[in-house]
Amino acid sequence: MEVNRSAPYALVAVAFARALVDGRFSDAHSMLSSGFRAAVDPDRIRNNYDEMIEYGEGPPTVVELMSTMEQWPDKQPHDLGWAYVSISGDDFSEAVTVVLQQEAGKPVIRHLEWGRP
Repeated sequence: MEVNRSAPYALVAVAFARALVDGRFSDAHSMLSSGFRAAVDPDRIRNNYDEMIEYGEGPPTVVELMSTMEQWPDKQPHDLGWAYVSISGDDFSEAVTVVLQQEAGKPVIRHLEWGRP
């Protein structure tokens, strides 16, 4: 699968994962679409993230963009791209999968899946 590391949507996906790992949940929340932000608060993001990595014994040490797509069956008109970002530590490997859309002239996350498939 291709990885478009320089696409604006991919950069936001990695920044989102990095914000999670760094504990900057308000920053992660600000990267969501307006509708998604209204439905999810930073504490819920923190709780989902903590649940995803709770089985790991140490902190995450790696954030890596693993794959991207710009065409997929459920793509909506304002979607820019799909990205799968790995979050791993010494004894665990998880990920976030995000779909980013254009909103107010910038890429924002409209859909998020926690954990590896």
